[in-house]
Amino acid sequence: MMAAHHHSSFLLIALVAIVIAAVAGLTDSATGANPVFNSTRAYDYIASNYNSTYGLVRENENIDRYWLWTDNLLASHVLKEYDYAKSANMTATIRHYNELYDLDFRHPVGSLLDQVAYFNSVTDKSVTGNVWISDSDGSVELECSDYGDIAFYKSIYYYRAGMTDKAKSCYEMGAAMFDGIGIRDKAFEPDGQRYSTYKMALWQIASNMTGFGEAKEAMTIISYMQDSTTGGVYTHYRANILPDSQTNVETTSLAILADKGMSFPPTSKQTDPTTTSAPPIELLVGVFVAAGLAVILVKRFWR
Repeated sequence: MMAAHHHSSFLLIALVAIVIAAVAGLTDSATGANPVFNSTRAYDYIASNYNSTYGLVRENENIDRYWLWTDNLLASHVLKEYDYAKSANMTATIRHYNELYDLDFRHPVGSLLDQVAYFNSVTDKSVTGNVWISDSDGSVELECSDYGDIAFYKSIYYYRAGMTDKAKSCYEMGAAMFDGIGIRDKAFEPDGQRYSTYKMALWQIASNMTGFGEAKEAMTIISYMQDSTTGGVYTHYRANILPDSQTNVETTSLAILADKGMSFPPTSKQTDPTTTSAPPIELLVGVFVAAGLAVILVKRFWR
């Protein structure tokens, strides 16, 4: 009996060591993603989805749909320093459609780009053909306490408006939704118990801009969601930190903005653009996940 106990203890230690070693190797064999976010590949991904006929980027390599906002609005912003010609073309095209179809910009993403922001529920609308918008035209305002993205969008909006107490309150509500894996808000269950990568990006962006807290786990998880071949970032993932979606321009753009803290107009929090997530923190997050996986393996072994 004593020998069996020692054998089980040894097995537990061995399993933990194996899983931790795999994580510490800084490679996810299932996704091929590198735990250090590669912004160059992300830029390439966005640029590769540009269609000169439309003067816009499509949703992703598989979906021939062109979202004026948020996709092209965000892409035109992040590509300014990487491919100014494409950025300028997208900006001109967005302006053209706005004027031609008398469109009114309404969306929470306005808070990131120093534009008017709207926080009501969003409706996807076709402008013409394959050109679409996401219009925040709902009758009810969404609350910070319900949705992580709204919490971070509003935190940034209030912060820029000088409403510090409201900004901090919304930030803390959003950060409290992080369960160690992702942002678990009211959309989590209806979305098939999937986590949204862009909400992790918004957490990092809000942290960069307001300085209310750190979101070091955000870039680590986002890096696992980056496709190592295309550079695009997957929109959703499961509790096992594996993608359950396609990549797209919107999520990839937000990931770039999260990674590049100085991509925004200066705020009271100064960010060093050369700073990246510290390897010890990434490793600790990996070890935490690895330990959980080891426990699951041991439980299965003992059944």
